[in-house]
Amino acid sequence: MPSQIKVDEIKNVAGQYKIKTNVFEGQTTAGSITVQGEGSNTTNLQQGLIKVWARMDCNTSSSVTLNDSFNVSTVSDTAVGRSIINFSNNMSNTTYALLGAGDATIGVEYNYVCCESSSTDHVDVAHMYGHSSLIDTTDNGHGIVGDLA
Repeated sequence: MPSQIKVDEIKNVAGQYKIKTNVFEGQTTAGSITVQGEGSNTTNLQQGLIKVWARMDCNTSSSVTLNDSFNVSTVSDTAVGRSIINFSNNMSNTTYALLGAGDATIGVEYNYVCCESSSTDHVDVAHMYGHSSLIDTTDNGHGIVGDLA
């Protein structure tokens, strides 16, 4: 049986309320840690994290520049207004949510980002203005919320 330490409060020697660790794991379920949210609500730490994000420029139909990212192996520009974000670590299913926004300074009032198709290892993204016209834009931000494999 593993040893247990039961305390009401932990303070480091300098009196600060800070815990340093390299691994943080739930006691009963390793991948599930509940934290205090706003007010009296609680939230699940793992479920509330963005699993993939990318900041990129798609300014021509043949190139894309990845400016910064997390859990992204590569990005590619497949056509005007279309790009693929490849994940470093796969998602567990294809029902994740894509969050995104494109540059509003392109002189177009309505700029939409949508998921054209999803896979566990990548997502195909489309950037549109109006209701159906594809356009290459700069300063695109994308995030994926869901479960990692």
